[in-house]
Amino acid sequence: MIKIQDLAVKNPWWSDKEAVPAEVTWPKRELYGELVKNLEHSLMLNLVGLRRVGKSTILRQIIGLLLTQKKDPQKIFYFLFDYASQPQKEQFLEEVLNVYFQDVLGVVNLALDEQVVVFLDEIQYIENWQAILKKFYDLSGKKIKFVVTGSQSVLLKGKQGESLAGRIFDFYLPPLSFREFVLLKNAKIKLLEKFDLFDLSQQFGKLAIFENAHGKEIAKLASEYLTVGQFPETQALEELEKKHEYISQSVLGKVLDDCVRIFKIEKSYEFKLVAYQLLNNAGSVFELKNISREVGLSMITLEKYFEYLKEAYVIEVLFRKHKSLIKRGRMLKKVYTPCVNFVCGLNHYGPEQVEKIHEAFGKIVENAVYNTFKQKYASSEMTNNLSFWRQGEKEIDFLVESAGGQLAIEVKFSNKVTLQDSAVLIDYAKKTKPIFSIIVTKNEFERKEIAGKVIYFVPYYLILLLV
Repeated sequence: MIKIQDLAVKNPWWSDKEAVPAEVTWPKRELYGELVKNLEHSLMLNLVGLRRVGKSTILRQIIGLLLTQKKDPQKIFYFLFDYASQPQKEQFLEEVLNVYFQDVLGVVNLALDEQVVVFLDEIQYIENWQAILKKFYDLSGKKIKFVVTGSQSVLLKGKQGESLAGRIFDFYLPPLSFREFVLLKNAKIKLLEKFDLFDLSQQFGKLAIFENAHGKEIAKLASEYLTVGQFPETQALEELEKKHEYISQSVLGKVLDDCVRIFKIEKSYEFKLVAYQLLNNAGSVFELKNISREVGLSMITLEKYFEYLKEAYVIEVLFRKHKSLIKRGRMLKKVYTPCVNFVCGLNHYGPEQVEKIHEAFGKIVENAVYNTFKQKYASSEMTNNLSFWRQGEKEIDFLVESAGGQLAIEVKFSNKVTLQDSAVLIDYAKKTKPIFSIIVTKNEFERKEIAGKVIYFVPYYLILLLV
């Protein structure tokens, strides 16, 4: 049975006005400001994303903000759910909330005179949590501002997710962007303002000046970012092996274990094998039937595993360009991961190997570029403004669409991009006439006119600063 003392331990500001969470002084993720803006309305906020990307930190930073704004400390409630030591039944959540409202606030029948903000961290460990929140939210007359976090997007779908329709806003917190990582590592570098790739011709001069001043330093930071820099807590670890262990076991390993538990997967070894296989082929065209043969699973089971990994933010899919969204789903697809650190952690790649293993890092860099474009240009799989093109053995890595036209983009992670490397892109540009084409390079930076077509050569680390 939960007691007032159990709640008070997690909410020290109830008794000590100086007990502001230490996280308020930590660097803020870019999503922090968006969540703060959404505190003003009554709808619930749901913050989802991978483990260890900073969801709990953001909650505690918002709590600190509310305390500095002189909100009544007892009307700010935080609770962290723990799979290992607490019941997972919905009755436990209801008990926690009842003890808070009845015993701490002394409120009967949820008759609140002003808004109360309730932060529920890692809510995915509670079964049917949506129904309980809906009940309290509706009975209070929308005076409870629920802010919850979770590590599985699937928990908002299906019948349970439908119960909160019209009552909740969802926010996805990705791993650290390269821009956030650079600011975390070296706040002295004055980064360029974000801009749209479609404006590259106007921004090219500013980009050239920035590259000249900071290119080498940014490139070095990019090597660290690709391999071990997408999680804030890795910055506190000194040894490379410890960082790899943290990424592959404390993050990826526990995400996969959560999937096994939540989705009641019986063949856990095979499920994890599928995950590792997909991660090690990130950036490649894939066929599930080939993986099915290798792992020894039926296509039905494999398709389920594939969806589970997507819902857990382990993998994502990029579709081949096609006008029809329905037909597109049946065509060739490429698999990517929102976190390239997973690939590097599993293979024990360190920053110094970025220069040595060009073939492997060609795919890793392509994946990181995809993540940048996904965040900037494609809000979901159902949009058709980010895709790849393939005809026979010829391929263009990315097509980015807007109302004004198309950009064709190739990633070439080598010491020197040759005319032969550009041949497919040039041929494509002649036939389809994109606004202009871009080759994302290892370190080349220039603008060329080849066969009458303008091509911009831009180092990958500058592209990653777009978001």
